[in-house]
Amino acid sequence: MRNFLRSKGAVILADIVTMVILHGNSRQFWPKIPYLSLRDESVGEHTRLLFNTLTLVSIGQALLGRLPRGRLLPRAAAVGAIPATLPALIGLNTRVLRLRPPFSEVYNLALVLLLPVGAALLEDAVAAAIAAQAGEPQEPGL
Repeated sequence: MRNFLRSKGAVILADIVTMVILHGNSRQFWPKIPYLSLRDESVGEHTRLLFNTLTLVSIGQALLGRLPRGRLLPRAAAVGAIPATLPALIGLNTRVLRLRPPFSEVYNLALVLLLPVGAALLEDAVAAAIAAQAGEPQEPGL
């Protein structure tokens, strides 16, 4: 796990910072970013926010030359799958756990930290599966 965080730490941190910047709530000192920030606090908008975050960081990493070609398909899988889990995770909080503030806010903040880690883990798992299927040695993720 330590090597994983060392190799993926910059991407995870970029995802977290981008998500906070794009959230664009009324308590922030910077304006909302058109088309990317939340329009309201709905589950769908938060899912879109997570998708936008992962996509922007992936595009930035690709433009900087830090996303190898062999990682494009695994990253696309993670960018598609992780936002799709968000409605279920939010539903877990509202319908099953029924957390009240401040515990619900701690749960939501934990998601901000854990979802980028989950995306990185999923990307590595998909890359390993593709490499195993192709019979190639796995390329280390950046």
